[in-house]
Amino acid sequence: MQRALSLLGRRSFASPAFAPATISGLSPNKVAEATALGFHPADTAIIAFGAGAVNNTLLSLMSQVSEDLAIVSTHAEHIAAEGVSLQHRGDEYVVPPGVITIKEAACDKNPRIILNGRQVGGCYDEIFDAVGPGTEFIVTAQNGPSARMLADAARDYLARKPDRAAAFANVVGIDAAMFVKMSATDSRAATVLQPGARWVFGAYELGDGGASAGIAPGVEVSGGALAKAEKFTEWFRLLDATDAGTEDADVSLRPEAVSGKLAKTANNIGGNYGAAIVTKVVEALAAENGVALDGPLPYGVLHKTFDVAGELGPLVGAERLDVLKRQIEIARDMSLRAVGEYHDVHEELFEGLGMTKSDALEAAKLYWTEVDADGQRVPSKHPPTHALAVFERRPSEPLLDDIVDAVGDCQTVEMRTLLTAFRRAEESRLRGRVPTPLAHDFKWTDERGWLETPAVDAIKARLQAGYDPTELVKVQCHHFQKPMMPDIFVSGLRDMGEHAMSFQERLGEYKAFYEALPGAPPFYNLTIGGVYRDTPDRTEFSDVSRGYVTHATATDKAIVAEIFARLGVDVEPKKVGISPLRSKVFLQHLLSLFKPGKVVAHMPTYASTTDAGKNTSGHEIVAVPATEANRFAGLFKAAREASAAAKPDEPVVLLLLEPHNPTAIAMNADEVEEFHDVVRDCPNLSVIHDIAYQGYQPQQQDSGKRYRDDGMPHKDQIYVAVLSTSKSMYASGQPALYMADKNSLPFLVDHYQRVATGPTSVFVHDLPYYRDTLDDEYMPSVYEKLQKPMLKFIDERKAAWGCDYLARPDGPPFITLDVRDKLAALGLSNKGFRELSLRLGCPLLCDTGVLRIALTGFDKSKHDEVLPHILERLDMLMSLQADDELIVAFKQYNPYYRKDGKAAKTIMG
Repeated sequence: MQRALSLLGRRSFASPAFAPATISGLSPNKVAEATALGFHPADTAIIAFGAGAVNNTLLSLMSQVSEDLAIVSTHAEHIAAEGVSLQHRGDEYVVPPGVITIKEAACDKNPRIILNGRQVGGCYDEIFDAVGPGTEFIVTAQNGPSARMLADAARDYLARKPDRAAAFANVVGIDAAMFVKMSATDSRAATVLQPGARWVFGAYELGDGGASAGIAPGVEVSGGALAKAEKFTEWFRLLDATDAGTEDADVSLRPEAVSGKLAKTANNIGGNYGAAIVTKVVEALAAENGVALDGPLPYGVLHKTFDVAGELGPLVGAERLDVLKRQIEIARDMSLRAVGEYHDVHEELFEGLGMTKSDALEAAKLYWTEVDADGQRVPSKHPPTHALAVFERRPSEPLLDDIVDAVGDCQTVEMRTLLTAFRRAEESRLRGRVPTPLAHDFKWTDERGWLETPAVDAIKARLQAGYDPTELVKVQCHHFQKPMMPDIFVSGLRDMGEHAMSFQERLGEYKAFYEALPGAPPFYNLTIGGVYRDTPDRTEFSDVSRGYVTHATATDKAIVAEIFARLGVDVEPKKVGISPLRSKVFLQHLLSLFKPGKVVAHMPTYASTTDAGKNTSGHEIVAVPATEANRFAGLFKAAREASAAAKPDEPVVLLLLEPHNPTAIAMNADEVEEFHDVVRDCPNLSVIHDIAYQGYQPQQQDSGKRYRDDGMPHKDQIYVAVLSTSKSMYASGQPALYMADKNSLPFLVDHYQRVATGPTSVFVHDLPYYRDTLDDEYMPSVYEKLQKPMLKFIDERKAAWGCDYLARPDGPPFITLDVRDKLAALGLSNKGFRELSLRLGCPLLCDTGVLRIALTGFDKSKHDEVLPHILERLDMLMSLQADDELIVAFKQYNPYYRKDGKAAKTIMG
């Protein structure tokens, strides 16, 4: 086998292309400035933990103002032999061998500055043991949210060693968020700091074990600690750490922890592993071609402008180029997916730095490039450390391993996929010098469902011996990354809407898994807000037009009026409309017809409606808690106040959901009269009346009739009532029916004919079917056989459970409990309780401390049968305590769902 010369033009440590001026030893000018800041070289001992590129860079720069340098590492033999050097600004900063003291164990010195450049995790005690009375700064320059992890470790350390508290009282944490690219060279002792480096420091305190100041969100450090951090930042600006002339702009300080090496960690994830994987693929293909790869591939191999054919074609052979290009594409895609997921895991930290998901992905792709001698950005020629490690068949730094361990499997599907592919590439180091042939059959991204993992298979096998709920709560759910939102869209879109909808797909998957277990109790779905009931099948399939339905005929309107009449609404056929949109989208579109104004609404309510009002229509949302104390009086009071505060020509819209979801309260006679008073007294107030649950409660009033018949009391007032066909009509997903005030209806009908043509032809054809299959006995059965006895049961048990009604329902379809104290006692987030209920075969929805029990998921023929079992399951769930085995096991295996876990930081947390 012949050995090929490198075709990639990698730059070596001594490459003449750099022509560097050597900078070595103390700089008199910088020493003078440092001394003026209080950092005299004799008083500035520096100890670095870890011997990677970060500490190489920092020690090279700091050697200009301190000669008292040490490294604690068991992998620093290259530094002992070669010293360290940094190629930056066209110069070479050199620390000769012997200047840096090498120690393999904890240092007994009294350093002023401690640098922690190790990977996230590991033993922090060794670092804390080095803190002495003269220690002032611990700089966290690790991957990921290092300040938080070091602060947590400090709290644990001081709890075990309280006698060390005095030494920590003087220490300020410096959280180094590094927007830099450090490229490797042919020598592990030499690093290249690419142009564009930016350093954002965040100050935090360790005197209290990092319990609060600078770590807890919004809690800034004390004035004294901030002043010390400012002195450190001024000192760091002396060290040439940025491009020339940008020191003031590109070295900055914040009064609280930032993110650690968050951005650089994302970049490392996006480049190190992919380049390492491609290195092994090329090595295997080159071996088949009778050629040996003579070194690791650079970051640039992942960039789309990299010349694969020109650079790698002679190595692998023309017949293998298509295979190689496809493998590079897959490695690139896996890398970016992992970066996106890493952003999602630490989304609030990235937001604190002003970085969107697209920013993080663009930064990762930029990391695959470098600036050449002519100032042009080209594919990088520098190999990452992981590529070098797999090429030399030695262990690599456990970056992704540590992130997965710290975060858990739930949120790291894409990162684990990338890590699995890397480990397969890395396996060849365990097989001698024979490369592993990866390229031909390597499926990098085999997709498996969350219930198809080895861990779940093991749980399933154990459950074959008999049902055991403790095993079920150990099932972990994967949380797939959010899709990237284009930056040109309006803000807030990714967080809007009903977040529980994505839960329904997982619910269906788990239901099938659960019901296949031997001996499992029945599965009771208490999340369904619509209706499930047995209905006759459709039989009329002929003469169904497939063309446009541009308008509702007199016959169509007569059927719609019949449907409304069955649901308690007295309306003439000429006063009804059929929307071209299902109700949720129709409500959003109705809000967009108004000029930007104020929308007054109960909360919680349909997030899709209010979010759209805010994000896409520019309305201000006035939220009124839907509680027993407020009911509708609080809503009407807020509507009056909004009306009085509105500017001239600024509309105010009362979004009236009745019966209300999730409390199931409906207006009584007195509240209806108060509603009419508000409409009469507030000329700028319009009403969108969401009557999704019309017909569920027999006491419900037809409060819109006077407006349909006589119009509104004031000019430019609007009244629109929208009926979801998914509920009483059991026509899920079909267009909404609507009514409006006498003067507005003609415009709305004409407008929606012009902009949306009309409803679906199949729905209009099926109107007689939906009318004929209405069931006047269904809701009374829900009320009498499910809700009433359940309310009596809850009345007796809620004190023992530790919760109360948010508002006691007036009728079907929901019962809503305020469980904020309950969740706090259990140590679970909202999503945590929701997932726990799913594991135990009785899923409930929980959001913002509100637990909703939906009662319309069972046919009326089953009501008597299911009631006692539902009550038993509810009592079991709601009686759980924090120290019960089920809760302990669930939180152990699903830390994501603890009250302090990632789920607690999300919209539904």
